[in-house]
Amino acid sequence: MTEPTYLEPLNKDAAMKLATDIDSLLSQISAHELRLAKSYARLGGLLREVKNQQYWIAYGYDRFSSYLEFVRTKIGRERSQVYAILSVAETLLPLMSESSLEAVGISKAHELRRLVKEGGNVETEILDPDNQTEDTAGSVRIMDYASRPGVTAKQLRVRVNELLHIHEDVKGAWLDLGGLYATEEERQEIDQFWEVGRKMFAPPDEHAEHVWKHEVFMAAVRESLSTWSAEITNGGY
Repeated sequence: MTEPTYLEPLNKDAAMKLATDIDSLLSQISAHELRLAKSYARLGGLLREVKNQQYWIAYGYDRFSSYLEFVRTKIGRERSQVYAILSVAETLLPLMSESSLEAVGISKAHELRRLVKEGGNVETEILDPDNQTEDTAGSVRIMDYASRPGVTAKQLRVRVNELLHIHEDVKGAWLDLGGLYATEEERQEIDQFWEVGRKMFAPPDEHAEHVWKHEVFMAAVRESLSTWSAEITNGGY
């Protein structure tokens, strides 16, 4: 039997103060008054707090996903983009401060999230390309390297791949499948789908998430097309 979950009383004053901060940030984002890379990183941190403290209840929403839909419409982004912003914050904020995340910005933060999700550490030191001489070889934490204004997401991706021992041989163009709403039970089913699919179809020595998920997803697509097409033909749909 599942143990009941007991929640702390909702701090409505804190919830409303946070709502004011979020509304101000959303307005500035929609008016293009902020550097989006930094403001999206900050937005992720605020949304994480709303989710963890269940402040959406104080805002009159029945579900957190409903509140995220409000956020999405305010800034004119796809659902998948808003969930990606939140996911970055949920992965990185336990490991680095909010100010550090804002300094990195959302684009480069996605690369740090990938590093963490695939078993890496944001405090791992790498050779510092800005502190190299014939006699010395300086080092820098990759999270600090990422925060440098002159470092691009593409440059960071190369360093992350080096840490993960990934050699990219990219074929085709990146496909964004969008997002969808899912209950907690449905999310568990989706997680189980990836887990089972990885055991079935992914190369055993492949650790790059985008690579093995491609194999699993395409296997599921081909199986579904084969099965569903036959049912449609035989069933006269």
